[in-house]
Amino acid sequence: MIAAVPEGSTPTTSAAAPSAKGSVSGRVRYVADPARPWRFGRFYVNNAKDGWLTEAVVALEAPGLGGPATEPKTVHIDQKDFQFTPETAAIRTGDSIRFTNSDEALHNVLTFESGSPFNVNLSAGQEHTHRFDEGKGLDQPIHLTCVFHGAMRAWVYAFPHPYFGLTGKDGLFRFENVPAGNYVLRLVHPAGGLEWRQPVTVKANEPVQLEVILTPDQKKNLSAP
Repeated sequence: MIAAVPEGSTPTTSAAAPSAKGSVSGRVRYVADPARPWRFGRFYVNNAKDGWLTEAVVALEAPGLGGPATEPKTVHIDQKDFQFTPETAAIRTGDSIRFTNSDEALHNVLTFESGSPFNVNLSAGQEHTHRFDEGKGLDQPIHLTCVFHGAMRAWVYAFPHPYFGLTGKDGLFRFENVPAGNYVLRLVHPAGGLEWRQPVTVKANEPVQLEVILTPDQKKNLSAP
């Protein structure tokens, strides 16, 4: 069950003992409306019956939210069939992304955003790894494009804490070892322009479980740079 935070209150983390931790998990489902069709649904909704939504970025938010240090990781984004695959990545600041080109055509990876913009050409079979040392989570995604193929696009969300995730084909997400306190759970789906949020309270040893239901009413203009 979800313990709601009074509307208008400020989400905060608790100063409780280190052992006072819980978990937050859930599943993201898109409920289609035939009167308002979503043209990207065939790419990101696993099947019409269940509606599990893939490539949705989910994260907890609270003022000053941090977390224990983690080993830097490297995420892979390929350029295949003239698109970034996957189009969306969620990483922690200090992590890297390895870009590859599986097409025969010349591609490029470009961004003017984040603390270290880059502009790299990739011939067939080439790769480039870039470390993202700055990021502001869901508020400021890092947009990636290819200068040779304007329809290619991708988004990188870099977080200063470990309480974030990217849904797969099953629509699932889970955050472990979350300090007890009040948060806002937020979700964005940049390719589809969807956004959702809800206050949650985490208590020690009490898992928070929920199902996130998205409809065309959550449509936002998030896909534009």
